[in-house]
Amino acid sequence: MWYETPPADGRFTSPPPATRDAARVAAFAEAVAAEASDLTHGGIPEERLVLLREHLVPGATSFVVSYSELGVEEAPGGKVLSVDVQVNRDAVRQELRRLGIPATLSVPVGYKPVYGTLPSEAWEALGRLHVLYGVRPDSGARLELRLEYANKLWAISLHDGAGAPRFAQAAKLEEAWNKAWGSLFAAQAASSVQTSSVVLGVEGWFTPDGVEAFDTMLLEWTDVLDGVSLQDVRMESAGISGRWTVTVLDKARLESRLAEYAANRRLSYSLKDR
Repeated sequence: MWYETPPADGRFTSPPPATRDAARVAAFAEAVAAEASDLTHGGIPEERLVLLREHLVPGATSFVVSYSELGVEEAPGGKVLSVDVQVNRDAVRQELRRLGIPATLSVPVGYKPVYGTLPSEAWEALGRLHVLYGVRPDSGARLELRLEYANKLWAISLHDGAGAPRFAQAAKLEEAWNKAWGSLFAAQAASSVQTSSVVLGVEGWFTPDGVEAFDTMLLEWTDVLDGVSLQDVRMESAGISGRWTVTVLDKARLESRLAEYAANRRLSYSLKDR
């Protein structure tokens, strides 16, 4: 929704969309935030989700694969724009990793603060960044964060005692924070993700449409599969079967979904190492 006359009731912490283009970008950010919530199975607390939406707005377009405007309706004080948005799920997952969301949903990451002289307005911004990134000051933490502000530049270094510190510098605190923590969280995510490539076989369909629908569904399981490739389809007297090569991110969750899917349709499946 965009407001031709912004309401004066204090319901917004930041200016609401004032143009159709701004409303469209807000819709993109909302769609990306919804995708993020889905990827974490609704585990992102509301306060963090609100900050995530605000963080996503400037670059929301980069996560959008396609969109179509469904129409505009009049509303008190403005207009409502309905938009159907298709989001790049893998790109959203990568952004969540850079923000540390998967790693800090249960327990925030503590850091030992070593602050220089900071402007007074920095403290509120730091509080918001702590919530968004899932981090908190902890004098006993091994990870040390040095934060300085000088010559209109923010400088941050993160050092965990192993290897060179991660350093970032920017004119805005949020940008420097994103560079430093994003680099750390992305590296940790890359080292912790374990994948395996297996052959998935499913049999028992009576029509080829079942294989096609299942293939489409596998491509949507991006939270448990990192790659899907249909190898072959066979038509035999006992029914139709298909084989896929899949790269598994979460084997336990994949097997749970396959078991439920197969049981409801009287199919059988197998997972074999390549």
